Amino acid sequence: MHRLFRFFWLTLVLTVLWSVSVAWAFGEVKFAVISDPHLSYPAQNTSNTVKMEDASIELFREAIEQINALPNLDFVIVTGDLTKDAEPWNIDLVREMVEEIRVPVYAVLGNHEVSPIPPKNQEPSLASLTGSSKYTTVFALQGYGFDGAKSYWSAEPVPGLLLIGLDTTKVGSWGGTVNKAQLEWLENQLATNQEKLTIVVGHHLLVPFREEEKKPEWQNYYLDNAEEVIALFERYPQVSFYLCGHRHVSTIAVEKNGIWYIENASTVTYPMSYTVYTLTPDTLSYQVIRLTATPELWEVAKSTLLENPFWKPTEDATPEEVLAYYEASDFLNFSMPVRFKKQ
Repeated sequence: MHRLFRFFWLTLVLTVLWSVSVAWAFGEVKFAVISDPHLSYPAQNTSNTVKMEDASIELFREAIEQINALPNLDFVIVTGDLTKDAEPWNIDLVREMVEEIRVPVYAVLGNHEVSPIPPKNQEPSLASLTGSSKYTTVFALQGYGFDGAKSYWSAEPVPGLLLIGLDTTKVGSWGGTVNKAQLEWLENQLATNQEKLTIVVGHHLLVPFREEEKKPEWQNYYLDNAEEVIALFERYPQVSFYLCGHRHVSTIAVEKNGIWYIENASTVTYPMSYTVYTLTPDTLSYQVIRLTATPELWEVAKSTLLENPFWKPTEDATPEEVLAYYEASDFLNFSMPVRFKKQ
């Protein structure tokens, strides 16, 4: 009887140890994503239009206040376009505001952190005269993902979870690319961290989320070498998710060959939002949170979106179809499986 009892307990202990050995080091991770805040002090060249620049500080502060009140939050990711156009005063503003967030913050660069190049033989714009090198932003945000002179980074916010922050910016364009040196660095990171579940973060999109996203005038929303980056992800099974911004649509997820590509809603474009994620060893789920703002700001954001034909999903889209496209109500709450199962 005693032998049977000991055998039972030994089997139970070994089963528990085995289950722990094949599970991730974490049980549940909770984080928030803020995208495309376009922070700007109101100035000569700012306005409240499709990008609610004059209200950007108010909207970002509301997101911070709500995020700071979330229980059990592990970290925050900001997926680029931190400033209007890399103005020095707005870079200072970004630093001051992210310091208000009470959990670790990880940021990546967006195309608006790359100063525009003035057209030849034309009077330069105010932004091109006042913008800064993207490395000014990297320096300002040391400790928020960035560590040293590189414009890309990796971090382990909780044991067993690797975050990789890419620099997808492209000088002279609002399009994107990942250059050769960064690709080599990325492959090294993936090759040496195959035991860690990996989330890659960038600003630009890698895959279209709907057929309408494929129209030629939107090519700058995607990386020039997206297929090369995707192929690299697919060679490493621990890569399960890619988070980005740039498109300003309400948070949308699409799966390709087991990897989920998630575009995150902007705080400054209708319907102004941020996203809260919960990660377990088996699933990643999210909830989109609309900012309260004021009725007046909501009306301006909605009306300016509807008035601008560039932001229509199709040329002949009705106002109702435009709103349905951006509100994406089917995706306010969504859950995705983790591709990589630890063995």
